[in-house]
Amino acid sequence: MQSSAASQASATPRYEQIPRWGLIDNPVPKKSDILSRRERWAESAPGLLTLTLALLALACVAELFRYGILLYNRTRLVNPRVLMASDALVVFAEVASIIIGASAAVAAVSWLVVRRGEHFARAGSRDPRRARTMYLGSLVPVLSLAMPGVYLTELVEIRGGIERTKLLTLVRIWWAVWVLDWVLVLTVTMWRFRDSLQAEADGVLLSAVGAVVAAAVAFSTLLLIRGIDSQGLRGTDRATPTRWVISVGRSEPAPSPSEPAVSDEKVTAG
Repeated sequence: MQSSAASQASATPRYEQIPRWGLIDNPVPKKSDILSRRERWAESAPGLLTLTLALLALACVAELFRYGILLYNRTRLVNPRVLMASDALVVFAEVASIIIGASAAVAAVSWLVVRRGEHFARAGSRDPRRARTMYLGSLVPVLSLAMPGVYLTELVEIRGGIERTKLLTLVRIWWAVWVLDWVLVLTVTMWRFRDSLQAEADGVLLSAVGAVVAAAVAFSTLLLIRGIDSQGLRGTDRATPTRWVISVGRSEPAPSPSEPAVSDEKVTAG
């Protein structure tokens, strides 16, 4: 009698933990279902920035409308109701953009703190900068001219990925626009101390330019947030990153419990 060993389907290979050899792809830490106050502020950053952008656009339109009224008033009288409507629009747009803009700034810094913590944790380390330090460095005048760009650059570096160069370029553009916005704010503030009619008219036009630059800051900040979060401008997720696994080769499927096992045993009489 001659026989051969029966073949058995091998079990699917599995690991209890991520192997320490080959490609290492640390998964993103799971978020808690209950968000902290800082995380809630971080989640509201894109919406507040979008609202700030809309209010700044309205402020620019209001300033240009006022400038047009000044030009018209050089040769003709202007209806008092039109003047009142123009003043009300300018005051509303400026006050609302300042309040919402300040809230958007706090929310953006909260987003920065949260994302830095997540990416440093994913890299297996801890953010070397304290949250309080980042809030002060980003919101206190003079310090805010330099430190936010540093924090964002560090975040892009620890994030890595194929978009690293593109995001670093966007950080530099944001940084330049941010500094320009502060220069314009200071210029408009100093310009208002001039009391001539021409200076007041020029100040209105300068305020419109300042609103445009401030809107550019809000827009570039929104672009940075979306880019670092791997999202489109409207907040839609991009393609999910590929997670690499080790190939173990093909194996025969295990027999179903309801089907009898097939045996390769052969019996020969001789």
